[in-house]
Amino acid sequence: MIDVNNRLPMVKGKSLDTLMSKYEGVVKMLKDTCTLLTDADLDKIVTFGHENEKQATICWGLWHMADHSRYHQAQINQLRKWYNENSLSN
Repeated sequence: MIDVNNRLPMVKGKSLDTLMSKYEGVVKMLKDTCTLLTDADLDKIVTFGHENEKQATICWGLWHMADHSRYHQAQINQLRKWYNENSLSN
């Protein structure tokens, strides 16, 4: 999915409703999968990465995804704040 400049491509020709629906579907799949995990599953070590393979527990991976999502949510909130400030000043 990364272009020649190592950037994610722009989403063109997809409505916000479609993108949000797909996002919500992915979150639902993650939640459904997590409800099936046992404590022993969370302690399992998995290998990930493309070039420099790394190892981590499934529990760490889930916490990492949650933290990453929180980070992007903070970015979205900041963009909304800047947009509102800009809209009010114009």
